[in-house]
Amino acid sequence: MLFFVAVVLLQSLLFDNLLLTGLIVPLYYVVFVVLLPVKIGRVWLLLLGALLGVVMDISMGTAGVNVIATTAVAFVRPMIINISMGKDITHESIPYGGAIAPKSFLLYASIVVVAHHALFFGFESLGSHLFFTLAKIVISSVATVVLVALTARLFRKIVG
Repeated sequence: MLFFVAVVLLQSLLFDNLLLTGLIVPLYYVVFVVLLPVKIGRVWLLLLGALLGVVMDISMGTAGVNVIATTAVAFVRPMIINISMGKDITHESIPYGGAIAPKSFLLYASIVVVAHHALFFGFESLGSHLFFTLAKIVISSVATVVLVALTARLFRKIVG
């Protein structure tokens, strides 16, 4: 619960107010979905993803775009974990634990972030300015993955 509040506050108070460029829009809050426990039930995963989306929609004034993006990535997250880290990850409680190779975690986090950003910015732009939207997806995804990796590294040191 504390992590949820911290992520929402960081996004709302810090990252939403950074004036980097129109292309760099770190959507840091997706770190909550990325770092949820591996063994979390499907229903909880979807409910938490939707709740995060609702809270961020209210905070950002985005009328449902966050709910769509976060719920969708929460839905496909187990498949992304299997693809990027393999089925033997199920013995881990967290997706950034000691037995997980950093490359596997980075692949997993990158897929989740790019999928989230593609949905978010795709629905936000609704097909207008295709090149700008693609550039925004790529550049914002890189910024967000860096933030997610730093957060996971911090958690790894605290937990491990």
